[in-house]
Amino acid sequence: MSSLKKEPTKQATRLMAAAAKCSTQSAAYGKCVANNYQNMGKDACLQEFMSLKGCVQKQLGRKI
Repeated sequence: MSSLKKEPTKQATRLMAAAAKCSTQSAAYGKCVANNYQNMGKDACLQEFMSLKGCVQKQLGRKI
């Protein structure tokens, strides 16, 4: 039972470490969201999100 509790924490830790290496993409996505929050629509920040997603996937070494 204890291994079930540790696994999500391990995955979250890996995801956080991968995302931390993508600070430039994270900042660009955050800036886009902040600039468009009043008029947010579908795909408003798609380019920035896809860049961030690609960076995290690259850091993890697989698609998520």
